[in-house]
Amino acid sequence: MSEAGKPSLVSFSAALALACYLCLGVSQVFAIPTASPDVNTAADVAAEAQISSSFGQKGSKICAAWGDGNDPSLANFKTSHVVGLYDWTVQKPSAADSLGFDFWPMLWGGSQDMINAFESTVTAGYGTIILGFNEPNEEGESNLDPFTAAALWQQYIEPKRSLGYKTCSPAISSRPNGQQWMQEFLQACSGCTFLVLMFWAPCKIDYQCLHWYDIGFSGLQTYLEENHAQFGLPILLTEFADQDFNGGAQPSLSDVTAFMQQALEYFDNTDWILAACPFGILFPTAGVTNNNALQNADGTPTELGTIVINDEY
Repeated sequence: MSEAGKPSLVSFSAALALACYLCLGVSQVFAIPTASPDVNTAADVAAEAQISSSFGQKGSKICAAWGDGNDPSLANFKTSHVVGLYDWTVQKPSAADSLGFDFWPMLWGGSQDMINAFESTVTAGYGTIILGFNEPNEEGESNLDPFTAAALWQQYIEPKRSLGYKTCSPAISSRPNGQQWMQEFLQACSGCTFLVLMFWAPCKIDYQCLHWYDIGFSGLQTYLEENHAQFGLPILLTEFADQDFNGGAQPSLSDVTAFMQQALEYFDNTDWILAACPFGILFPTAGVTNNNALQNADGTPTELGTIVINDEY
């Protein structure tokens, strides 16, 4: 068939999304049982030989949410406590492998150019864990409904498991609609394929990716524990900061420092939290106050950044 006559990758996924939507409606009306995603525990972490053996272990749960491309200052943020690295794209920083990072490529959204880059770049051995869509429950981010996201996952992310990749769910934000979005995504990913697309296996998701922005450690702890209780997956907290986005007062530097030290201790002592990436290692910082900054203008860690990369609490 000529290129002009071929359906686009995205239009095919849209058709699958419609099938998922209709299928999920039928399963809910008639209470048809659906397949469940496979759930891995922390004991399964070392199953993939290419993932660092320290991944998910106490004292080695920090990951780098990196925004500086190929800047050599990345070396300033590699310690034995910092294992994972991602940059919201599939483009691996040039020094990532030599510095000893586990690289986690991300399929940020469902646009054709992102899909093309993902398909051509994410090959066997290129990274270790694929991160799903970025805040699909947010209009200003990847903005995907659960059914479209499930169809895209099945078509592009799920096949990468045969290349040795683990997978982390789409990263919902801490907005109240996030957990409902995740519930519908998992239903679409399991029940839909069970009923309509019987030649495909249900999604297998190893970890849940989460984002959180708010004030105070207790809120973060509650959010993580609610998600773990509901979905039962080990968690990669791939963005978080002690930051108010609701018009309230922002915490002081001492407040942010105390928050971070409480969080680091909690992560280390919670076996189902495998990684946490404070937002973000980039200069100038974007979207959060300077009190949350991890990197100085000269590329060195701030005082808070030093606490993070050395897991100090």
